Amino acid sequence: MRKLMILVCGLLMVGCNAPQQEFFPPRKAKEVNPDTRLAITFKSEPTVGSSGKIRVWDAATDTVVDSLDLSIPAGPTTPRTLPKAPYTWEPYDYSGERQTNRTTKPGTPSGVAEPTSTDYQLTIIGGFTDGFHFHPVLVRGNRAEIYLHHNLLEYDKEYYVTIDEGVLTTAEGDFDGITKRDGWRFRTKKEAPGEEVRYLTVAADGSADFTTVQGALDHIPDHNTEAYTIYIYNGDYEELVYFRSKNHLTIEGESREGVKIHYPNNEVFNPYPSNVATNEWPGTFPSRRAAFMADNCTDLTMRNLTIATDLKGQAEGLLLMGERMFLDQVTIIGSGDALQANGSVYLHKCRLVGDGDCLTLMDERGAQYTSMEYAQWLQKRMLSGVKRLVLVIGGPYGFSDEVYARADQKISLSKMTFSHQIVRAIFAEQLYRAFTILHNEPYHHE
Repeated sequence: MRKLMILVCGLLMVGCNAPQQEFFPPRKAKEVNPDTRLAITFKSEPTVGSSGKIRVWDAATDTVVDSLDLSIPAGPTTPRTLPKAPYTWEPYDYSGERQTNRTTKPGTPSGVAEPTSTDYQLTIIGGFTDGFHFHPVLVRGNRAEIYLHHNLLEYDKEYYVTIDEGVLTTAEGDFDGITKRDGWRFRTKKEAPGEEVRYLTVAADGSADFTTVQGALDHIPDHNTEAYTIYIYNGDYEELVYFRSKNHLTIEGESREGVKIHYPNNEVFNPYPSNVATNEWPGTFPSRRAAFMADNCTDLTMRNLTIATDLKGQAEGLLLMGERMFLDQVTIIGSGDALQANGSVYLHKCRLVGDGDCLTLMDERGAQYTSMEYAQWLQKRMLSGVKRLVLVIGGPYGFSDEVYARADQKISLSKMTFSHQIVRAIFAEQLYRAFTILHNEPYHHE
């Protein structure tokens, strides 16, 4: 009888000590970066529910700091008809007060722009004046990553997390949520790196100055005159990265294959804001479809890393706008396009991976360009990582619905109708003219 009692107690002890889930940051952790994403690792792949809330509480006041409502969809999954953003020849005015994430509270977009939608999850990234759709929870294998709204956690604060029942479930049925104040508690670092620090580090495991690439970029002031370096340790960084007006900046990974910055994003999930004017090619900016974007940046260097978008549908891996930008040993993976570059960009030992052909239809209802504009359009296509640029001339009755659905763009030579043979000759000459323009040859005269 005594032996039996000892055996039973032993079994109970094993059961009590065996952890059912692993939390990141760990329970009662200290020195946590405020930009840390929360994560729970289960024994099997969890399922994300369609209702319930994840809340982060200020432990000192028992007030809610952030709340994620799983009943709100992450973002649109089917294309919607949006009005084209107004096109202007005037450049953007970057001299005004443009806020970064350091000074912008998410959920209430800065500036005067309206949110893209109140029907989806919305946050502020990089101080852009309209919101971004995002996934509140992403499951990768047995690990559930929880994405809070940007910049709500502060330094030198203690927080605890509650999760409603049904938000995350497993086949074993061993997770009923977290309801107690002491169930998942952690404290953030006392302070951010000082203003004098010009070398910032990022590590996905939370062991560096920042846990996310965006967190490090938000720390750098806008229109900086001092040089900064962001060093990223090997790791998986599943996040949207958007920033503007950062100068003299080097973003360097520990290794090209070891540092991967990526996110499931495309033009459907994050379409361009319909109320923001653009001075780029109509429909290409300010779309939020890229995984990584640098806007109005000068003297930007990026080396030894991989950038990718994970969703099918038009989405650049990297979108650059600025001057004197240098890419060294960078792999860029996009859907449709890999890289869109606006300004002076120099590439050294880079790998661009697009997701198929770019199909352009010669259609009377398409966009009309001058020869100079068409040359610039062609140059952007060549820099975007497109495998092949396919130009298709339609027959007397145009194209089938299937071809229109597959097309990436339509171009019109004129509102008049020409025969197939004439269009071929005209367009061949325009291709020649475009390349002479790009090579600064004297063939074309304005």
